Amino acid sequence: LDEANSIFSIKALVEIRPSSSGVNVSFKEEDQNGSSSLFRIENNTPFPIWIAQDGVLANPSIAFDPSATEQNEIRRRYDQLHNLSDRPPEIDGDVILPHEQKAFALDVPFRQGKYATRKAATVEELLRVRIGLAPLSTRDGIETTKVVSFTTVGACVRLKPEKLRPLYTLATLIKDIRVLGVVATDGPARVLKFAIINNERIDEDLDESDIGSAGYKSNISNSRKSFQPLSRGEELFCQVSTKAALEALELKQSGKVYTESITKREAFLSQPDLELDSENQENDIVFSVRSSFSGVLFSLVDSAPSEIAVISIRGVETIAKWNKFRTGDANACISIVWLQVDNHVPNAPYPVAVCPHNISKSDGTQETSESLGKNTPLLLMSLKFAPKHQSGILCLRSVTIAPSNLAIAIDLAFIVRLQGLLTDFHAHFERDTGQTDLIAVETIDFPDLVTSLKKFSVPLKESQKIYFEGITILPSNINLSVAPARALTSVQARLEGREAAAIHAAVRKGDVRLADGGMVGVTVGRKNNTAMAVVRGVWKSIVVDALLRLDGASLHLSGISLWNHVSTVPQIKTYLSAHYLANLRSNVPALLGSLAAFGNPVGLIRGIGDGVSDFVNEPVKGLKRSVEELDPLHVVDGVARGTESLYVHTVGGIADSASMLTETLSQNMAVLTLDRRYAQRRDLARSKQSELNFVEGLESGVAQLVGGVIEGVTGVVKAPLRGAERSGVEGFAKGIGKGLLGLLVKPMIGLSDAATDVMIGVKGSVDGGRLTGKGVHGAVQIRPRRTMYGKDRTIRSYSLADAAASSLMLRTKLAGENYLSHLDMGDRVLLVSQKRFVLLGSNGEELLLEKFTDVQTVDLISRKDEMHDQKSIWDVMVTISSKRMDDVQQKVVNCGENESLAIELVEQLRRGLSSVNSSD
Repeated sequence: LDEANSIFSIKALVEIRPSSSGVNVSFKEEDQNGSSSLFRIENNTPFPIWIAQDGVLANPSIAFDPSATEQNEIRRRYDQLHNLSDRPPEIDGDVILPHEQKAFALDVPFRQGKYATRKAATVEELLRVRIGLAPLSTRDGIETTKVVSFTTVGACVRLKPEKLRPLYTLATLIKDIRVLGVVATDGPARVLKFAIINNERIDEDLDESDIGSAGYKSNISNSRKSFQPLSRGEELFCQVSTKAALEALELKQSGKVYTESITKREAFLSQPDLELDSENQENDIVFSVRSSFSGVLFSLVDSAPSEIAVISIRGVETIAKWNKFRTGDANACISIVWLQVDNHVPNAPYPVAVCPHNISKSDGTQETSESLGKNTPLLLMSLKFAPKHQSGILCLRSVTIAPSNLAIAIDLAFIVRLQGLLTDFHAHFERDTGQTDLIAVETIDFPDLVTSLKKFSVPLKESQKIYFEGITILPSNINLSVAPARALTSVQARLEGREAAAIHAAVRKGDVRLADGGMVGVTVGRKNNTAMAVVRGVWKSIVVDALLRLDGASLHLSGISLWNHVSTVPQIKTYLSAHYLANLRSNVPALLGSLAAFGNPVGLIRGIGDGVSDFVNEPVKGLKRSVEELDPLHVVDGVARGTESLYVHTVGGIADSASMLTETLSQNMAVLTLDRRYAQRRDLARSKQSELNFVEGLESGVAQLVGGVIEGVTGVVKAPLRGAERSGVEGFAKGIGKGLLGLLVKPMIGLSDAATDVMIGVKGSVDGGRLTGKGVHGAVQIRPRRTMYGKDRTIRSYSLADAAASSLMLRTKLAGENYLSHLDMGDRVLLVSQKRFVLLGSNGEELLLEKFTDVQTVDLISRKDEMHDQKSIWDVMVTISSKRMDDVQQKVVNCGENESLAIELVEQLRRGLSSVNSSD
């Protein structure tokens, strides 16, 4: 056939995308030698092999190099073999020459079941082929025909050359030779490979005299007499088969014919021809990278500026190996032992937002980050890239992602402020950086590792096809807790800025909305000026509060397992998004059942189930141990542990659910008082409450009840006065209404808070100080919040001492002022703000508190101690003069014999004084 009448295989790519383009279909013609085809047949034997679907190979044996004269002659002779008795290829099949590979494709439409009384063909049926060592319609073809399907990787067939009539006289010599056909993979391509194997039942070696040159001639002549050829085609078939058999015997004698198991392994591990020429071999480079980081810390600071989060990653191990020309497998493995995200937003309900879910042990203790990391890392990701494929498709042999269980505890204000920070980051990197107002400083260029690695990496575009021989993502669980944000105090609002304070206030009022792109937003500055607006605002606040109280909801994310999957980057993203979105939908009942507004019934049932399980299993474990060690006390211990667990989970769970119900009731009634200051004070007091036992809970409950009554009674007087100060007569009338409403509601809130504290005390007593292991409840922050310095709130290198001093300053009269510095004086501490300084004693009492605007001078004075051998005593004298005082005062701070301490104190005070003068 000439090239105009050739049949070619075409592969089609169908993409369904959520866009106006709808379904995209693209076609590409495959190489006829099968190098870039999706299905390929390789004949690595000396025997010709005939193959048919229901008759024909889509890419029949007409493709050859016209310039190769010898190949033309071979092809011509096999074309004659192909036309025995003038039968068409639909009957005899298509021949695959020895050591030849061809593309394979479907070309028989009716195989797809498009006719009456026939069900649609399965994929296995569509890709099923018949194989033989002779034209399939001949007697020899029928005797050697086997059937195999491309759908099953590892499927194999064994063809017996001894069944061919031309080889009857050689049957004894070739009885242990088989032609093995096995379905393997080569990147995205499915390959049917044929190879000569040695039948494992025959282990005897052939005698060289049996296959000598004389033996060859006699066997050939005998086979011709035995076969009695009827046509020129059959005469050629006799010659070709005999020559192939003798070549197979030579291969066996030289030790190049292996057993079936070895041949199969070679079929799966062998690669396309990736041999490098001598020049490239000399220039090839093998890269091997191994890195280990004990820990990396990221501090997230917003535009206020204020530190809102700290991300800690510990135990990062990276291993990678690849070569420059990508002719071998490339491996990469990344493991992360620990991940923790601390929430540094003020009044955060959960100080730790993200950390591994530490499951408590049977003795009530929890695993630390070190012990947990030794057992299993938080995240393990392994990638294995196959050599560069001829089709241009990026081939990955395996992708394995193994995440561990994670605990997430967040509040809405943290989410909104974190979103704002990420939005600012995006805007910063998107805008033109040609001009900058930053102070120019001398910098040292960091090595451009990204550009260097790109030279040896595979460029990955969205349209780049990726073949996953296997991708596995293991299942994991997320322990989710959500709490509503608490409003900032006036001191915190001054430090955080008006924008942050407005966010917290809006979240507390329930002014929440979903912005574009799935982001959470708030409506800032909304006022309820009408009665209906007030009712609407109260209802919205109650609903948002109820939906944002989630305690320890367990979300199960199922795993993913894909094999022989071809996709693009957008497609794999869409698949993963759809998979995990379906997982979230299936977890909705668990989320609703874990709401604190319903008392977390799912958690209660889970806890009781754990108690019942321990009640049954612990005695059984004790019995087994008693039998092994012949000690009956283990049975008693098992019964005691099981009973204790059932008691703890049942009573503690019921008390916990009851406390959630009463806490939700109190929270919603606090909104009904319409007293924002009262709600803030209550939130702050509840946030500072620690774990209680039964007695402490009872005491706290009585105090809450009395406090609620007092708040209600005093509110009748304070609310009208406060309203009159703001809005005159109208405010006075509104204040009366608020006061009467508070007189009714606040004692009820006190009663509900009392019940909550009693239930918390019951749970604390039942737990006996055991750690529950619920997510991040027992986790602690890595470090205190970062300090911002001075009026401009500048950022410096982190100092733990400054962070502790800044936190201490919030509990003094300097609260709300910008931190400047501090000085540890042993039994005293000096705290310096932008406006004032305070000297605290060993018990926290204020020894000295002054404004810098009233300070005239700070002097260092030395005097002799006549009582102790004339030793030098160092004092710091602060001269103070203010408009309120007519005279000048001098206050002395004694530093004893410590001269360096006195000098440092003078420098600190003078630095604060100069900062005030410069700002003025």
